[in-house]
Amino acid sequence: MAGESQKLSKEELREDEFVEWIMKAVAYVKARTQLFAGGVVGLLVAIVAINYFIDSRETAKVEAATLLGDVLMAEQGGQTTEAIRLAEQLVSSYSGAPAAAHGIVILANLHYAQGRFAEAKSYYRNYLDNYEPVDVLAYAAQSGLGSCLEAEGQLIEAGKHYEAYAAQEAGTIRQGMAQMEAARVYGLVGDLNRQRELLESITREFSQYPIAAQARLTMDML
Repeated sequence: MAGESQKLSKEELREDEFVEWIMKAVAYVKARTQLFAGGVVGLLVAIVAINYFIDSRETAKVEAATLLGDVLMAEQGGQTTEAIRLAEQLVSSYSGAPAAAHGIVILANLHYAQGRFAEAKSYYRNYLDNYEPVDVLAYAAQSGLGSCLEAEGQLIEAGKHYEAYAAQEAGTIRQGMAQMEAARVYGLVGDLNRQRELLESITREFSQYPIAAQARLTMDML
């Protein structure tokens, strides 16, 4: 319900099929912008929404998910101010809803793109503190926090942040991705020893993944 702030479980977040469908639909459209006119995109979202309306009995979740669709369409259309307004409405009116989890991260990204790093960090932390993390969103939020620190010139702090996140994700590909970011930042500040250590760790622990080849290529350039 609107106004609730309790955490949702991973299962509850993942059960929201509308959110999953609409995120995939928008990603598909963004990858093929030359093939889609705005009206067709709107029709696509409407069709998905109708299917969800038929299957769902939870009005608040439907309203939140529909509002998320509006946010995504405004963002896709380059209407940044409107996208921020709608995302703020989504986050404030439907706190705790699955769609709001996506909305918070989108809102943070929009503020970051506008150079409002303090606001962006606040929203990234809001997601991490108040929602049970879903892998993709959690990675986006953690990476967003690191990017904000970098943009503010706090490179060493950014490197430490990426390393801390890598430790949280030990054994997953997200560990390697975060370590790659940390290595990049340490390279920027001239800490080549730490950069090489992280790159070597990636090549050992993720040898079967493309990221290992990327790490080896980076080491060859040092």
